[in-house]
Amino acid sequence: MSYAAEPYARFVNDLLTAFTGGVIREPFVFVIDDGQFRLSPPGPLIKSTLQVSGQADRQYREFLIDRDFELTPDLDIRWKRRADGTPAAGAVWPDEGTSFYASYDFAGASPMLSDRNPGSVTRMLAESVAREYAVLSRQLESVYQAGFLDTAGGRDLDQLVALVGVTRHDRTFAVGSVVFARSTPALADIFIPAGTRLSTAEPPAVVFATTEDRTLHRGSLSVEVPVAATVSGQIGVVPARAIAVVHRPIFGIETVSNAQTTALSGDTESDEALRMRARRALESAGKATAGALLGALATLPGVREKDLRIAEDHLSRPGVLTLNVAVPLDSANCLRAVDLIEQTRPAGIRVLHNLDCGGPLTAPTPSSNVLDEEETPADAVVGGAGLFAPVVATAVLLPAAQSMTPQDRSALKRKAEDAIRAFVGDAGIGETLVYNRLVANLMSLDGVLDVRLELYPAGTPLTLTRQNVAPGSTLRPTVDEKHGGAVEVEIGGQLVALDVTVSVTLVGAGTIGDRATNLEDARVQIAGQLAEAVGTVTALSVPSLLAKIVATRNFTVDGLTFTIEYLDAGVRINKVFVAADPPMPVDSLQRLWIRSVKIAESA
Repeated sequence: MSYAAEPYARFVNDLLTAFTGGVIREPFVFVIDDGQFRLSPPGPLIKSTLQVSGQADRQYREFLIDRDFELTPDLDIRWKRRADGTPAAGAVWPDEGTSFYASYDFAGASPMLSDRNPGSVTRMLAESVAREYAVLSRQLESVYQAGFLDTAGGRDLDQLVALVGVTRHDRTFAVGSVVFARSTPALADIFIPAGTRLSTAEPPAVVFATTEDRTLHRGSLSVEVPVAATVSGQIGVVPARAIAVVHRPIFGIETVSNAQTTALSGDTESDEALRMRARRALESAGKATAGALLGALATLPGVREKDLRIAEDHLSRPGVLTLNVAVPLDSANCLRAVDLIEQTRPAGIRVLHNLDCGGPLTAPTPSSNVLDEEETPADAVVGGAGLFAPVVATAVLLPAAQSMTPQDRSALKRKAEDAIRAFVGDAGIGETLVYNRLVANLMSLDGVLDVRLELYPAGTPLTLTRQNVAPGSTLRPTVDEKHGGAVEVEIGGQLVALDVTVSVTLVGAGTIGDRATNLEDARVQIAGQLAEAVGTVTALSVPSLLAKIVATRNFTVDGLTFTIEYLDAGVRINKVFVAADPPMPVDSLQRLWIRSVKIAESA
């Protein structure tokens, strides 16, 4: 139930109606299934005086007869609706479950007061009392709003957030700005929410949080975002380029850094910024939810929420949570994780986890244990080897440039390998690798014209193409070789130059006029046909090339020979291929190029 202040005019009308013998605030509770609400006047109701008010969209609203509702001959308020039960066009209904009120006059009333005219004693009395009611109603609305995080402000908000241990930042908290950046233009907008936590790379780590929502727009390389330290005092003043760690990585963001030194020069924290911090505190404040466990473990270096999975089966294993952490942790952080689990777990709930700290756990209890063979649930994994689902990614990139130096090809290959590893590395536990998204990342690399990609689980035969890869609900996908994954990138477009000699016989109009000119016209036509169709050749031979040439009324084709040079490898085959030679397969990495066409007139 919400509370909305009523306006001064509403109180004036109701008081005047009550003073002069009418009925005010006959209450009803709006329930859609009821549909009808019957009035109970002491005498015949005067329809023109009926006024209905209540709440709609949590705001005070006066409802209009014949638009929002109609009055039946039986004095039922019937809300106007369509055949499917929804409000009629233009009609507004009260909020479900809220009260609405009807005020009206009826015939036959004989009140002691009857003068409603402006300036009368009755109206002056009603207006004076109504003012006090209106002020009180507004104050009650303020009290109501002060109890909610979204509507409280100022001192009320300070007192509200203090319940979860949050205080408003003042000028003693260092402020500054950081730049979120990437090496290539963004393919789409990348949202960076307020509250994103950052820290310095060198100990002692100082934690900062972004104070505004910002977006790195499509086609941009960077965006600057204001930040504030999470602790007060001089410790928050750090030098330029000290902030370099994002606690929860943002997909598409590669680096973060502060260009200038942070300083104690900020303003008092705004209500909206304080609300955002309070919401984040509420997410982890309770110690009786799975969200509290996720929030606590996500504070560890290199651990993201997507690297954690909590499973619970209320029927077969009541009171037991299964926690998988798909991030290798060193001994110190592993012990810290176990402590956080113990501190945050709900009372009476046992948490089975896959953390192996290489030694005795600190303060072991019967309620929180490492998964053992006797009680390991089917959806749990044990040990570091069971954290990952190895994936194989093989890609062939077709460069936009017709020819590339070996250095350029090697650099493009490294960029593609890095893009694949970054894409898979960003995936969390149980997260599906989306094939088209990886293709888009590779296509965004400078100098890439086209991509052919295969993505599949390691150790399985490749039967489908262009498929997403689901690693399983308890595993995190990886292409790391030590876990059985692999990344293979090849740069296609290796130019294979063909020098072709075609034997023709001039016929028809080709025998008229200058013979050399007619032969050159035939050569130009043949060269154009070969250049246009050579990309479809899958096996290189004299017949396959002859099939791409269409004779005209001016010439016929009698034969063809060609020579080959592999330009990228710097190899030339000193052989003239003729019709008797077997076909040569064309590799998918190769690009055939008709470098020259010569014409020889048949004898």
